[in-house]
Order: sequence, then structure tokens, then C-alpha cells
Amino acid sequence: MKRETLFWDLTLKLEAFTHTVPVPFAVYYAIITQKMEPEHWRIFIALCVVFATGIGLLGTFVRHLLLKYLYAKIERVSIPTSGISSLSKEEMEYARSVKVLLFRYPLLEAIIIVIRWLSGVIPISFLFFYLVAYMPSVLRSAIFTFVMIAPISFVTYYFISESCIRPLFDLPQIKNIELQEKDIPKFNYFTRILVAFFSLAALPFVIFSYILYSLAMGEIAVQDPMIPIVTVSFIFIIPLIVCSYVVAKSVNEGLNETSRSLGELSKGNFDVVVTPKSSDDFAKQAFYLNSVITKLKGMYEEIRNLNEGLEEKVTQRTNELNQTLKDISNLKIQQDGDYFLTYQLLNPLAIKDVDSSQLEVDHLVRQKKVFEYKNQRYDIGGDINISHSIVLQNRRFLLFANADAMGKSMQGAGGALVFGAVFQSIVQRTKTDPGYQALGPEDWLKYNLQEMHMIFEAFDGTMLVSLTMGLLEEDTGRLFFLNAEHPSLVLYRKGKAEYISADVSYRKLGTLGAMPIQHIKEFQLQAEDILIIGSDGKDDLLRLDEDGKWEVNSDEQTFLKLVESTEANLLAITKQIESIGQVIDDISLIRICYLPKKLS
Repeated sequence: MKRETLFWDLTLKLEAFTHTVPVPFAVYYAIITQKMEPEHWRIFIALCVVFATGIGLLGTFVRHLLLKYLYAKIERVSIPTSGISSLSKEEMEYARSVKVLLFRYPLLEAIIIVIRWLSGVIPISFLFFYLVAYMPSVLRSAIFTFVMIAPISFVTYYFISESCIRPLFDLPQIKNIELQEKDIPKFNYFTRILVAFFSLAALPFVIFSYILYSLAMGEIAVQDPMIPIVTVSFIFIIPLIVCSYVVAKSVNEGLNETSRSLGELSKGNFDVVVTPKSSDDFAKQAFYLNSVITKLKGMYEEIRNLNEGLEEKVTQRTNELNQTLKDISNLKIQQDGDYFLTYQLLNPLAIKDVDSSQLEVDHLVRQKKVFEYKNQRYDIGGDINISHSIVLQNRRFLLFANADAMGKSMQGAGGALVFGAVFQSIVQRTKTDPGYQALGPEDWLKYNLQEMHMIFEAFDGTMLVSLTMGLLEEDTGRLFFLNAEHPSLVLYRKGKAEYISADVSYRKLGTLGAMPIQHIKEFQLQAEDILIIGSDGKDDLLRLDEDGKWEVNSDEQTFLKLVESTEANLLAITKQIESIGQVIDDISLIRICYLPKKLS
């Protein structure tokens, strides 16, 4: 749009409004609220004509200078053929400042019209006082005229100017300049409509208030007050229509711009750009729409690139996946071979070597890690059960140990492997060395647990094992045991299950700086008593709570109830555990039944 075209478009619309709404209001208002001599009226009207004409011409001239300045800045913005990205930082900042100035221009026009009214009303009043005489009615009329006219003029000038300069945002050197949302002056529609409403409400409110005041003071220059009231009411329709029109047009232009962009987007045109052209809510929507369009365009380009040569890419990807699957299969075979080797090493260590007519001993182990090797299923983990018949001080004892090496799969199995090897070494040494056989049960447990601590400390705390280890004298039923951060023993006696806790729970094997072993728990078994020794896997179950959420079981009584309901049967206990929750750890159990009556 040429500068001259915009200048005349703005001037005709703005000045036409000024001389069809505010000026007639001001003139009629002054006439009906003043009582003057004829010669005083001639001076007053002459002052109004001179200042109205002068200020109108001055305002038009200022608009001419503003537009000239604005177009000069626009012409200085030049976009190279290589694109906006090739602009220097200074050139980009200048271009952005020009675009921000376009957003601020309507506010300049609105402020100027307020200043124009001040420049007319105040000098006219003071010159009239100087040439004629000071009249309070003239001063009051001037104040009320400004309060009545300035708001409606401000609102109308802002909306008309904003509508007229919209085409400037489509200029090539302006359209592609990107601004941030925070850079645009904010004048949202809530504020706009509120200001427009109060400016319209101020017009009749001020007029009728002052007419009533003039009637009360006897200053009104008409005989019948209903005539000015009806006349003012009729004239008020004009600003109401004009203001409503410019506000509605502003909303409509914003909606049209958004609808046009959405229409192009619905046709698959992702090159559309929504240009903010006003300081209202539609400018904010433009930023959001551009962000959405950019993302959709990127997704569309990605989908199009994927579709091009899709068959070739699918074949290539399939070959890559097949090769990856083959590599994974080879790795799994190697891993399963390592698992099987560990299983083969660990299996001979987890033994039950019991020869007793007074004791029944059963082992059960369910390791969490299950694997296949040569079409056979095996499992490995960190839990291990060991039991032996040994002789100490010419008394027969059942030696048992239930241990849980920390870690999953190979790490736990490695710990169990070391523990099993050390423990079996101690057992064989006890069976063959008279010096060890001369030890009492308490000393034997202390010395050997201390020895295992020292061996595992060599791993610097990276291999930890919890365990319960004990000696049960076959002839008397006296039980000697100790605990190293392991679950308590369970005693099943006459249909009732309860925990037997050690006096002291020692630290796990391998814990650096563990305290010396000093206390051994002693307990007397009765005929047909059953001991259940197990790892924490029997308690660590995932269960659904009342709200339908998964939680780890924290009720220690759960296992006791299972022992009672199954009469301490290991297989039944394991099935019950699996039925009430999801097993998340290895499970190992030792069952010892004391039957002294079978002694021959």
C-alpha cells in the first residue's frame, strides 16, 4: 500500500468521525449549557472555528509526518535474496523495531486525538476569559466536554487506525520478520471491550448529568429540557453505531485471518504463515498456530520421507533386524552356556548329606532366573541350602545353613558359589580333623562364621551373603544357631507357627568392619517340632492392595499363616506363596522335623 493511499484513507475516516460525532456534540452541548450575550457568542464561535480548523490541519500534518517517518523506516528494511537468515544481528534488530512500531502506531493516533482535544478546549476557554470575562459555566462546560469526548475519540481512533494499517504487515520486508510474543504490545479484547463500553457510557452520563446540573443552576439556554435530552439521545446513536462497527470489524478481521490460515492448513498447505497484525488476542493465537503448523509440517515431511523408498527401507531394516536377532541369539547361547557352567559348579555344593533316624530334612529352592540350555530348563540364583550330619565332642549334630548372596542372576550365583565352596571346605575339615571335632557347638559356630567373614571381606564389600546357620543335637533336641541379617527361623509346634529370633543379628558375610561373633542362640526342641528356615524371597511378594495398586508384602504374619495352613509342607507352602502374589526374588527353604520317638 502506498503512503499517500494510507494517508488519505486514515485522514478521511478519522476526521469524518471527528466532525460527525465529537464536534457536533461539543457545539450543541456548549450552546444549550451557556447563557451569553450575542456578541459573546460570536467571539466564542469564532474561537471554536479557528482552533478546530487549526488543530484539525495540525493533526493531519502530524499524521503526514508520522506516516512519512514510518515508510522511511520500512524502506530501510531490505531482505537479501538469500533470505532473512543472512541479515546481520544489527539489521535484524532494526527490522524487528520497525515491525513493533507498526503495532504501536494505532496507539499514537489515539493519543494524538486526545492531545488535540486538550489543545483546543483549554486555549479556547482561556482566550474567551481573556477577551470577554471569566464565566464558571464556560470552564465547567470545557471540563465536561473533554471528559465526554476524549474516551470515545481514543477508542475509535485506535480501532480505525489498527484496521487501516493491517495491509502493511503483508509487505515482503515486514511479513517475514519474526517477533516473539513478548515483543508485541498487549491490548487484549477483554480490555478493549471494557474501554469501549465505558467510553460509550461516559458520553450520555456526562451530558445528562451536566444538563441536570445546568437546570438546577438555571444556566441552561432552552425552555423545554426534554428537547436537548431527546436531541442528545438521538445524536448518541451515531457514536454507538460507529464504535460498535469498528470493534466488530476488528474482531472480524482477526477471525478472517485465522480462518484463512486454518482453511489453507485443511487443504494440506503447510507453508502458510499466520502473521500477527494487531495487539489483541488474535496475535497470540497466531504464534500458537504457527507453532502447530511448524510441527505438523515437520511431521508431514518426515512421513513423506519415510514413504519414499519405503519398500527398500523395510527390506534394509528387516535385514538389519535379522542380523541383530542373530547376534542376540549367539550372545544368548554364550550367556546360557555361562549360566549352565555356573549351575554345574553350584549344584554339587547345595547338597543334603544327612544320616539320621531322628530327623527328617527337606530342601526346596526356586531360583528366580530360569534359562534353557540344550532344550533343558535350569535355574540359578543367589540362594543355597546345605545340610550335613557331623560329630562334635562325640555327639551327633545336624549342621544346616540357608544363605542368600546379594545380587541377581550371575552376581548372586557367584556369591552362592563362593559360599558353598567355603562352607563345604569347613564341613570336610570338620569331618576329618579331630581338632575341629573337639569343639563344642557354640565355639564351632563362632569360629567358622568368623572365618567366613574374613574370607568374604577380601571382596571389599562387593560380595555380601546373609545366612542362618545352626547345629541341632540329635539325641537331646538342643538347637544352637546364629543369624546374619537373615529372616528368623519358624517353629511349627502342635499346629501353631511362630518365629524364633536370635539374640543378636550379625552383619552379612563380607561386611567390612563387622563385629566379632560372641553370642549363640540356644533353643530346646520337643518331639515332632518342625523348623522352617528360609530366605527373604518367601516374604517379598507383590500383592494388590485395597485400591488395586501393587505393593510389596510387609506383613510378617503372612508366612506364619501359610505354614499353619499347609502343616509345614514345603511344596504346599511354595504353591501358596505363588498363588497369593508375584514372586520377585529367589525362594529357598529348609524343613527339619525332630522325631526322637523313632530312636531305636
